[in-house]
Amino acid sequence: MNAIFWILSDQQQAPAHAKAANVTAHIHYACVLAADLYRQNKKLLIGVENQDQAHIVDDWLWQFEADRFIPHNLPGEGPHYGSPVEINWEPSQQRRGCFVNMCQTLPDYVGKLKGVNEWHDFVPNDDVGKAAARERYKLLKQAGFNLTTNQIPDSIV
Repeated sequence: MNAIFWILSDQQQAPAHAKAANVTAHIHYACVLAADLYRQNKKLLIGVENQDQAHIVDDWLWQFEADRFIPHNLPGEGPHYGSPVEINWEPSQQRRGCFVNMCQTLPDYVGKLKGVNEWHDFVPNDDVGKAAARERYKLLKQAGFNLTTNQIPDSIV
């Protein structure tokens, strides 16, 4: 399985109106990536810490411009077969090719992910976030993932 760690620079911040919605740069860029993956016709699971964070991500995705909208749902919402993008804090019952991790640690359900062959993770620009990302990187490497790192381009909004 391939894992990409996206590195946020100090200059990359969430939009000004994001702070009122509790959206960090990490959450914003994960949502932008999810929109890009969806436009590539990929089905994905956005892994979040808990139900509260799931609602923050859900609300933020509704703030995207119409041309960047992605159909998404929380567990138990939407059609029986699920939407292309699911936001969950537990293992999904749906097969997903991509996993976008927003969790500080590796989710307990990593081994239960169905059909995932592409993992996306983030390295925030704060020291605590960097340390947590290093630990996730180390654990994924030990699990046999093929790992790469990329800078998030400044052109991504």
